[in-house]
Amino acid sequence: MLAALGLLVVGAAVLYAGAEAAVRGAAGLARALQIRPFVLGALLFGIDLEGLGAAVAASARGQTALSVGEIVGTVLFLYGAAFGVALLLSPSPVPSPRPILVLAPGLHLVAGAFALADRYVSRAEGVLLVLAYVAYVGLLLRTGRHPSRATEIEREAEQAPRSGLRSALLTIGGLVVVAAGAAVLVTGGSRFVVASGLAAGFVGAAVLGVLVSLDEVLLEVLPIRRGTPELATGNLFGTLPAFAAGVLGLAAVVRPLDVDSAAATGYLAMAVLYAVVAMVFMAWGRAGRWLGGVLLLSYAAWLAVASTL
Repeated sequence: MLAALGLLVVGAAVLYAGAEAAVRGAAGLARALQIRPFVLGALLFGIDLEGLGAAVAASARGQTALSVGEIVGTVLFLYGAAFGVALLLSPSPVPSPRPILVLAPGLHLVAGAFALADRYVSRAEGVLLVLAYVAYVGLLLRTGRHPSRATEIEREAEQAPRSGLRSALLTIGGLVVVAAGAAVLVTGGSRFVVASGLAAGFVGAAVLGVLVSLDEVLLEVLPIRRGTPELATGNLFGTLPAFAAGVLGLAAVVRPLDVDSAAATGYLAMAVLYAVVAMVFMAWGRAGRWLGGVLLLSYAAWLAVASTL
C-alpha cells in the first residue's frame, strides 16, 4: 500500500513538471510557426498517448469492454473534471473557439455512436472511424493558420527557426515527461483496483480512465492560467474526435470490440457533457465558473450512477 502511494506521489510530481514544460513550449511554438494555439492543443494534447496506449493494449489482450470504457472515461474526465476545474480556477471567462471547431467534433461523436449502437464495433467500422479522424486533422490544418501580416513575418523570420526549434524540443520533452509521470501513476493506481470486483467497463471509465487522464487537468488549467486558453480549448475539442473516432477505430482494427452497458452509458454521458459545453460556447461565446461547477457535479453524478451498473 505504501509503495503504491509513493508511486502516486512521484507520478504526480513528474506529471506536473512535464505539463508545465509542454504548455510553455506549445505556446512558443504556436507563435514561432504562426499557427493558432488551438491547433497545437488539438493535435499535440488531444492525442493522449497514455490513453491511446491503454485502449489499444486492452483491445489486443481481448479486454474490449475495458478498452471502450477507458476511451469513454478519458473524454468524460476531460469534459467533466479537468475542464470543470480549469473553469473554476480561471481568472476570467474562457473565450469560445471558432464555431466550426466547436461543432465539428459532434460529427465524430455521432459516428462513434452509430458504431456502438449494436454494442459491437467491427474492423470495417474501425477503419471508417480512423478515416473520419484523419478528415478532422485535415480540417484543423486548413483552418489553423494565423492571418499574419507580411511585416510581422519579415520581422520574426530570423528568430522564428531558432525559437521554434527550442519550443518544439520543450513541447516534445514535456509531453514525454507527462507520459512517464502518467505511467507511474497508472502503475501505482492499478494496485488499488485489482480486486475491485466492478464491471470492466466501469473500471476502465471511472478508474483507469481517470488515472491516465490526470495530466488533462494540468493541460487544461495551466494554459488558461498562463494566458493561452486556446491550448486548453484545443485539447478539449481535439480529444473528442481523437478518442470517439481515432482511438476507438484503432482499437477496433486491432480486435473487434464488444461493449458492455457501463461503457455504453458512459458514452451517452460523454455526449451530454459535450453538448452542454458546445451549447454554452455557441450561445454566449465564452464559458465561466458556473459551467465549471455544473460539469464537476455532472461528472460526480455519472460516477455515482455508473458504479451501480
